[in-house]
Amino acid sequence: MNQLNQNPSQRSIYIWNITGSIANALLSIVALMIVTRFLDDRQADIFSIAWSISLLMATVGTFQIRMYQATDVKGVFCFRQYHLFRIITVCVMMVSSYIYILMRGYTGKKALVVMVICLFRAVDSMADVYEGWFQQKERLDLAGKALTYRIIVAVIGFGIGLALTKDLLFSCLILVASYMICYVLYDLRYYKAVDAFRSNVTEGMKGAWIVKMVLEGFPLFINAFLIASIMNAPKMVLDTVIEQGMLEQGVQTAFNIIFMPASFLNLAYIVFRPLITKMAVMWNVGEEKEFLKILIKVEIALVGIGFVILAGSALIGIPALSFVYAVELAEYKRELLVVIIGGCIYTFAAVLDNALVVIRMQYVLVLSYVVTYLYIKIAAKVMIGSWGVLGGAISYATAMGVFFVVTAVMFAVCFYHVYRKRL
Repeated sequence: MNQLNQNPSQRSIYIWNITGSIANALLSIVALMIVTRFLDDRQADIFSIAWSISLLMATVGTFQIRMYQATDVKGVFCFRQYHLFRIITVCVMMVSSYIYILMRGYTGKKALVVMVICLFRAVDSMADVYEGWFQQKERLDLAGKALTYRIIVAVIGFGIGLALTKDLLFSCLILVASYMICYVLYDLRYYKAVDAFRSNVTEGMKGAWIVKMVLEGFPLFINAFLIASIMNAPKMVLDTVIEQGMLEQGVQTAFNIIFMPASFLNLAYIVFRPLITKMAVMWNVGEEKEFLKILIKVEIALVGIGFVILAGSALIGIPALSFVYAVELAEYKRELLVVIIGGCIYTFAAVLDNALVVIRMQYVLVLSYVVTYLYIKIAAKVMIGSWGVLGGAISYATAMGVFFVVTAVMFAVCFYHVYRKRL
């Protein structure tokens, strides 16, 4: 316990923060890889759609308040308030999950698996509020450790459960149980053991703070919920088409596998994120031209990396994915490349998204998400109905094109408007 109270080195903080981030990024990849090796196509499809739905519901559970909490250095809210708010949002999340299952018409084992995976995300959301507190108190090392250990233990338990029983529902319950145990062993234990984590706030909590917290998190929640819905739209249409017998079992899993590399360029963008801070400095000191130069350089660099990723995917993408997931994907090469293009376009738009935040015009971003959401809800049904999995890939890529165009137009208009006011 005394060791936990010792101030960590910057190296330790950096390593554990990166380790936790990598573990979290690999979770989806490894979990699906395990499923495709032990289960048949139908069960793999059920797991794939359950995982996608849980990611959507997780936006409700966290309400995207983590970043506000982590940067709340003035103590606008105390930990008890963040904790109680998270309990409320997680309860809303589970009710929403049940309603969503009913709306989709899921029954039997499929409904149970979806609900259990959403429960898994609920536990993760509760752990997140503690890890946000650790981050606020400059102990990202402990946040990274808790996240890394939780994921490793859960994946091992999940894998052993599938290997021994070949039962998806039972293995998902092991996943949830593992997360709960690690939540207690690490997040709760760290919170109680470290002196700096103890909140000194003793005043009563009046109801007005809940309204304030909702208002602080709502814009980010709406954007996160919409982008998760946009990413899920082709998968949900495919799920319906498969249930109707219009496409064979296993298609959902194949689409989820080829969708994994869509985030490669976005992961590469992490390297350039420190430049966002530099852009903010340039903007705040009135160096608008320098601000634009940095923005353009980042976009050009990402375009170059995007071409490398696309070329690499064309050469070895399908063989590599087929080997990793033990699923034959030779017929999905076109779909993979289309998805990669869509993922690259999304990253280009994300840079402009961040730039709008820098110039403090982030509230207009809701329009980008709404327009893209309305587009893909229509496009996914039409294109998948006509071209199957290829239609799903095209609907995603074109939706990202819409997202980029709308965001680019809004950035240009907002930048010009603010720039003119400064003259």
